[in-house]
Amino acid sequence: MSSWRIYGAVGLLLLTTGCSLLGEDTEDVPDVKRDQTFATAGPRQLTDAGPAPGVMREAWRVKGLGQGEEARPIRLEGGQLFVAGADGFDVYDAGTGQKRWRYREPGRELTGFAVNKDDLVVASRSKAGSHLTGLASGTGRLRWERGGDEGRPFTHGHGGRLAMGEGVVPLLVRAEPSGRDEEEEPDEFLALDAATGEERWRRPHHAPSGCDADTRSAATDTDGSVLVFRESCRDDHYLYAFNPSDGKPLWSRTGTSDDSLVGISVRAGATLIELDEHTRTLVGRDGREIANLNGIGECLPPCSLWSVGDDLGLIHFDESRNMALSVISVSSGQVRTLTTPHDTMSVTAGGRWYGVSSKLGGNLLPARLNVLDAATEQLTTMPLPLNLESDVGSLRWLGTAGGHLLVATSKGGDLVAYASTPTEGPLELGGAAKDEWPQACDLLKDVPGKTIARTPMVEGPVKIGSQELARSRCHVDYSADGEDGQAIVEVLWVAANAAEADGLVNGEAGLYGADEVQKTSDEVAHVRKGRFVVKVQSRQEDDLQRIVAGVVEALP
Repeated sequence: MSSWRIYGAVGLLLLTTGCSLLGEDTEDVPDVKRDQTFATAGPRQLTDAGPAPGVMREAWRVKGLGQGEEARPIRLEGGQLFVAGADGFDVYDAGTGQKRWRYREPGRELTGFAVNKDDLVVASRSKAGSHLTGLASGTGRLRWERGGDEGRPFTHGHGGRLAMGEGVVPLLVRAEPSGRDEEEEPDEFLALDAATGEERWRRPHHAPSGCDADTRSAATDTDGSVLVFRESCRDDHYLYAFNPSDGKPLWSRTGTSDDSLVGISVRAGATLIELDEHTRTLVGRDGREIANLNGIGECLPPCSLWSVGDDLGLIHFDESRNMALSVISVSSGQVRTLTTPHDTMSVTAGGRWYGVSSKLGGNLLPARLNVLDAATEQLTTMPLPLNLESDVGSLRWLGTAGGHLLVATSKGGDLVAYASTPTEGPLELGGAAKDEWPQACDLLKDVPGKTIARTPMVEGPVKIGSQELARSRCHVDYSADGEDGQAIVEVLWVAANAAEADGLVNGEAGLYGADEVQKTSDEVAHVRKGRFVVKVQSRQEDDLQRIVAGVVEALP
């Protein structure tokens, strides 16, 4: 049984401010070496929108972001892409993919960073001690630095998202242990000005008796409008919300749950509190409940709020384990739930929901992009020219900026931006008409030896949005040099042009006369010629080259 109880923020008294942590003594500041470049001006402003429905084409690409376990975390902040590494990050223009500046601290470990408008704060550590650095977020110019051992910043997740709100960075300052006969001093919340590094406010914090100090964190999944501090003591969880700019207490809550962690997400002054998959509530800046979300189903982790136009959205599973998007009106608390495709990764922007799945349908090579307009509830399905069944791996990051869909994969090592263009052809098929798909048996005109049997087959039909596509497949049995063989061809995709098919086959250019050939085994190859992609199989390994060459010759 889980429950929440509201308490007044009693005892959180504002202390005097303006005192620097360092004062006149700078001996606690580690000597930090920096390797950095700078931008001459801040980034251009980009709309918070992804592409409109249309034919998706690659607009630009950033290469070399690491593969597998070495893949570097990506964060989209204020029109810039921050690509983190062990000791710093590289910053790219989110509208063009051009590199803008970099910041590194060689020999030190990056433990977290936060961006809020013009301010960027970096936390790092080494044997010499912890360190905080303030930079101008648009150019990378150094603003301030200070030792970071007095207070601990709040970080979360891979890539170290640092808590920040309205230009301040909160720290937790642990009180020094007192003697047995002395009253224990309280811990403190300390907020630093992100632009100057100076202290903005302090507040004492009395932790619940017997609370494990290591189970403390701050809400880092936040847009900065509210700072929420959490600590847990066995099955009891305590939350304290503050106005970031001056530390004024907004509300506090305590709840009981068997789960050791509590999910917190803040958008537009509203806070989503999750005790477990059955107990969720959305509270406003004044601590009052906006909406009870207990019955909407398990979140797609992490349980985060999304901006959906003027409303908030929550992506989750419904009772049938289908993907759903609940849209919550902050003003009225009304919740409407939209069924969405079961996609592997999704994001919202500009009032639209974007979801990507590994398959468009059946054995078709392109990934599937679904776009749901939250206002009209219109769903559009289209191919994304990305083959997630090849060696690029699975999706690992998805974002939108300036009308682009930004995609990074687990093994590809690249970040790709896709834009859309209108088409007169069927959008679900990338603008290519169904009658432009060749018959597979027409491609197997040339096989070794003597043809014994030719068997056409139909694969499908596959339903893609409003379109149904029947794909052809052909088996040809033949005899050559006293041995029986079999050739199989299946049409996997026909794009509107060659550029839109490029990238679906990550193979060797020019092999067997094709534009690209990717051998998935000794007997199987994916072949691209122009805008056509086919799968070729041969029972006899030695015959594959001749069969592929014949298929390439037969393709338009």
